[in-house]
Amino acid sequence: MKVLIYGGGAREHAIAWKVNQSPLLTKLYLAKPNDGFSNLGEIIEFSGFVDLADTARQEGIDLLIVGPEDPLVNGIVDEFKKVNIPAIGPGKDWAMLEGSKAFAKKFMKDNDIPTGEYLTINKKSEIDDVLNQFSIPVVVKADGLAAGKGVFIAQSKKDAKRTIEEFLDGKFGEASKNIVVEEFLEGDEISLISLWDGETLLPMIPARDYKRLLDSDRGPNTGGMGAYCPVELKKQEQSELSEYINKLEVALKREKADFAGVIYSGLILTKDGIKILEYNMRFGDPETQPLLMHLDSDLLVLFVKAARKQLKDIKITWKNDMTLCVVVAAEGYPFSSKNGGCISNIKKIEKKHGVQVFYAGIKLDGSKLIANGGRILSICKTGDYPHQDVYKAAEELEYIYKYYRKDIAGKVGETIL
Repeated sequence: MKVLIYGGGAREHAIAWKVNQSPLLTKLYLAKPNDGFSNLGEIIEFSGFVDLADTARQEGIDLLIVGPEDPLVNGIVDEFKKVNIPAIGPGKDWAMLEGSKAFAKKFMKDNDIPTGEYLTINKKSEIDDVLNQFSIPVVVKADGLAAGKGVFIAQSKKDAKRTIEEFLDGKFGEASKNIVVEEFLEGDEISLISLWDGETLLPMIPARDYKRLLDSDRGPNTGGMGAYCPVELKKQEQSELSEYINKLEVALKREKADFAGVIYSGLILTKDGIKILEYNMRFGDPETQPLLMHLDSDLLVLFVKAARKQLKDIKITWKNDMTLCVVVAAEGYPFSSKNGGCISNIKKIEKKHGVQVFYAGIKLDGSKLIANGGRILSICKTGDYPHQDVYKAAEELEYIYKYYRKDIAGKVGETIL
């Protein structure tokens, strides 16, 4: 098969790395990869989605895999559908489960899927009335896409009001023209990534993502500072998770969600049971990196089965032990990251510690790898206790502006090194 992967983060690097291992693959094409993994396939240059779809048709590409959310919300899959190329990802209509928090909340409420109470705001005159209906802390979310940064947990009504005003004033552009105010839920969070083929929902193992910038879950929300899988669940939690998976499958069928793709459920384990925080319509980042390293099945086979509505015939297999992923970010992330800075010893730490590095904010300057973004790379390893090797690799990474959390997959307050 000829396969095209769209996107340029560590998530897309991990997908390309895994797809390249499949005997089904004839040739891999890449659209907008970063310089760190552009060598894994042939790069396609294009001027827009219509041009990309037409080029893909001419090249005889059999499948499109979309990594990030923006192209899904903006209709890349719809253009590929017009030239009869299957895709892993929804069209514009179902991309709205991620593209609009309010749309997702309505979907949950309409289908009796457990979630926190919420109200929407689009005028400053509504703020006081809405906030008076919630306890503190309260969650404020930009309705649209904000690269994982449009969520704020307000510890006072004053902070909540200030944040909503900033959002409505255009902090995230069109994404924050509408605001969702939500009940604050307490509990451990897990990420459930499932494949969907229009008829069958096939869940992967749960992973845990660390959204906050600082150790012990302090600081601002980010796109994700690390993750691990699998997550150990109590018997009752496993039962609730199975019940939720069945409920989501029924809801998708009822709503006639006719696409092949990925559904990410952000779940929280509250004292009242599992509740749903959000949906993404693609693989999560950084959860994808450890999940695909832990995956023993052929990823491309899973995608092909999804595209052909054959997921009911598939069982996913996994490796033993656990897989850990630590994200290395640039100093200043997630606000004003320091660009630049050479990263010179990646191959050395990969070999010495047996880790796998997936590239995100990376560009080439001649033969040198230069940091170019907020999250720079992900360091991952599978093993009985991979923490020491992953953290030693992070510690020895030669990059002047590096920042990473020291407690991924550790106990609360525990520093691994």
